[in-house]
Amino acid sequence: MIYKDKKGLPFELKRYSRRDLDQLRRMYLCFSPRGAFQGMPPCDDDACSLWLEELLGAGINILALREDEVIGHCVLLPDPVRQDAEYLIFVCRHERGRGIGSVITERALAEAREQEIAKLWLTVERYNFRALALYIKHGFEFSAPSDSEMEKLMTLKVI
Repeated sequence: MIYKDKKGLPFELKRYSRRDLDQLRRMYLCFSPRGAFQGMPPCDDDACSLWLEELLGAGINILALREDEVIGHCVLLPDPVRQDAEYLIFVCRHERGRGIGSVITERALAEAREQEIAKLWLTVERYNFRALALYIKHGFEFSAPSDSEMEKLMTLKVI
């Protein structure tokens, strides 16, 4: 499906398919800053590729593309026993602040409902104000206090 960002530029959202691997890997190898939060995405190129392969194999992956270039990626990592999923989202630095993260998050929430995932959770750096605003906008709430003073746990009931 085609969307427009805050500048009126089109971008597409779609589920990941194997043919998207090279473009997605390229996004992460050029991602800035790498390793800034919980070591993600990993700084080392080989570790980054391995990390990406693990995400692709374990979760529901949604891509944002502009002119066949991946500009954003989110993944839901479900835990069928707990009926919840961890939520991760990455948007290229030059694309941030344009509403792309909101559109990706809305799509991820719809996917979670379709998969009957009851709750999403994530951790966020306490000073990542842009990410915090995105999560709060979509209904995530702060959960139990974290052991770390640098990150916060947030949850959202989906169904």
